[in-house]
Amino acid sequence: MNYYDDHNDLYDNQDEYIRQRRLRAWRRRVERERQVRRRRRILAVVLSAAVIAAVCLALFVFPKILDGRKAKAGGNTASAAAQEQTPSSGPVKEIAYVESAYAPHDVQAASAAQPQAIPEPASDDPYVFTYTDQTKEIPLSEKNIARMKQRDQLAAGTAETAGEQGTESAEGDAAAAAAGETAEGSEEVLEDLSQITDSAPVVGNDYVDSFYAILVNADDGTVIAERDSRERMVPASMTKVMTVLVACENLTEAQLDDTFTVTQEICDLAFLSGASNVGYSPGDNAVVRDLLYGTVLESGGDAAMSLAEYVAGSQDAFVALMNEKLEELGLSGSAHFTNCIGLYDENHYCTVYDMAVIMAAAMDNEMAKGFLGMHTWTTSPMKIYPEGREISNWFLRRIEDKDTHGLVIGAKTGYVNESGSCAVSMQMCGDGTRYICCTGNAWSGWRCIYDHVAMYSEYTQ
Repeated sequence: MNYYDDHNDLYDNQDEYIRQRRLRAWRRRVERERQVRRRRRILAVVLSAAVIAAVCLALFVFPKILDGRKAKAGGNTASAAAQEQTPSSGPVKEIAYVESAYAPHDVQAASAAQPQAIPEPASDDPYVFTYTDQTKEIPLSEKNIARMKQRDQLAAGTAETAGEQGTESAEGDAAAAAAGETAEGSEEVLEDLSQITDSAPVVGNDYVDSFYAILVNADDGTVIAERDSRERMVPASMTKVMTVLVACENLTEAQLDDTFTVTQEICDLAFLSGASNVGYSPGDNAVVRDLLYGTVLESGGDAAMSLAEYVAGSQDAFVALMNEKLEELGLSGSAHFTNCIGLYDENHYCTVYDMAVIMAAAMDNEMAKGFLGMHTWTTSPMKIYPEGREISNWFLRRIEDKDTHGLVIGAKTGYVNESGSCAVSMQMCGDGTRYICCTGNAWSGWRCIYDHVAMYSEYTQ
């Protein structure tokens, strides 16, 4: 006996019973499928929201955090180098001291009593830039003043700590108490600088954040605008402009296709120093042309050291050539290099004026100009990059869509904690006039680029 025989009062025949059973099964299946689709839609919405939130976090929050940390790290160590006296040699001329919008009173008084001394050029080299009555002092903004106060307070805090450790007198205790009050009152200054807003732009549509800056007309040799352009600073990887210039002056076109076998020592030093690297491994046969592009575009420490050894036989011999070039350019009184990479060393320094002179010389060298002006390049094969590696000059690529009244035709950036973000660039305006801009100690890489944009847009046509 089947189900139909027991329930024949519900159905007229067995066919109707079977049809109803199939209909109920189909409805259950349809309902299950609807529930599955509903759950999938909900899951898709949740995942999409999570992805959007993660992207927003990566784009807006993480860069601010990283840039803030860089600013604090750079401000803590850069002040010592910035405040050192630049050594001078040979005959000198005195220039009048111009008080900036922000400077401690004791610094102003000392500068008024003891004018700055700038070395005369050591040779008749044409790369001498002249300060005129029309040279503009780049104005300060609220953010500039806050950063300067932050730098001075960090430096003062270090000095006060040293003083407290070295005295046990009552006067020392009183000074320590006063220092404690100063530190307590400075908490507001040490907050995130991105929270400070300017009431109005002070340069172009923006402001110049860098502590040191200069803009020169490379054709007539006049300084258009400047901010502490003769103060000693750490050049970081802007050093590689000199590295490329010296290399190109000692190379022929035929040698660009030569190869150099990268050594274990070079790779170890490049890795341990924390410098940027192209990615060469011991035993790689690097093409000299690739080494030059790698030195500029990727700021590769491995490429720069390999290039130095190929040209001069050793790092020390190449650095000697770099310092000889400084003397030839008349910069030996205010600049000195100890390595070809830009690694921090207390005896590795220059000014933004010096770097502008070096950039002018490099851009007048046709071979060096080609490497400094290249946007992207793909290297020959390496062990870890069998198809070669594509490298880019990110400064050129990021500034090319900005309104600067011209075209930036060459650039090199740099960063170490002691220098902050820095860069040197050359722009050609529509009338063919060439300008060189160099800045030092901006609080981030992007801020450094915007400083160049602000200066070109304000002071060129």
